[in-house]
Amino acid sequence: MTMRLSQRALERDRVIELVSAEESAGELFRFEYIARTFTPAPREHVHTQQEERVEVLEGTLRCRVGGVEYRLRPRETITIPAGTPHVVWNDDPAGSR
Repeated sequence: MTMRLSQRALERDRVIELVSAEESAGELFRFEYIARTFTPAPREHVHTQQEERVEVLEGTLRCRVGGVEYRLRPRETITIPAGTPHVVWNDDPAGSR
């Protein structure tokens, strides 16, 4: 397993790639996202071929899935089916992971 780290300079957020699509022959892209600052909701997007699963480890995350908004807390998960418009963002001033 090759781990890669990206840092978004403006928001101080970090993305740690745990399993790449290349490593899993397109079956999986697994990463950890560490949000250090409040971020407004970005535009919705769609993954046509894969579902997306979100698990909160620390803080809270907001998400909108198929037009319905959720607030996820530590140990909570949500599965977003392939083809479903969605967006995930941090609105926790303390950050989230």
